[in-house]
Parts: sequence; C-alpha cells; structure tokens
Amino acid sequence: MITLRIRNMQPGQSFILKRTGERYEFINRKHETPGGTQYVVRRSGFAKPSTLHHSCVVVPMEKTS
Repeated sequence: MITLRIRNMQPGQSFILKRTGERYEFINRKHETPGGTQYVVRRSGFAKPSTLHHSCVVVPMEKTS
C-alpha cells in the first residue's frame, strides 16, 4: 500500500485521516504563512476550517455519484 500524505492531496478531495479515522475535505494550501505552508481542511460535520500538518497520512475517499 502506498503512503499518501496531506501534502499530496488536491483541493476539493475528501479523505480519511489514518490516525483517527475521521473524514475531512481538503480546502487549500496557504503559502504566505510565516511558519511555512499550512494545509486547510474541514472535518466532516464541522463548519469551521482547521489545519493539518503536511506529513499526516491519509486515505483518499472514492467519489460517489
């Protein structure tokens, strides 16, 4: 199995955080922050976006039509 990290995701993709099993949607990257790139995500069921570390291991979710 290939290890996929949050930094390899594209905006709009949904994924499961492997460590916790929670579902997220990747929103975007913020490059202008002083500490480096931030990866902005929204956890399923929550309105407020948050950030994850670039090396978080994720499992992409299949799109359902």
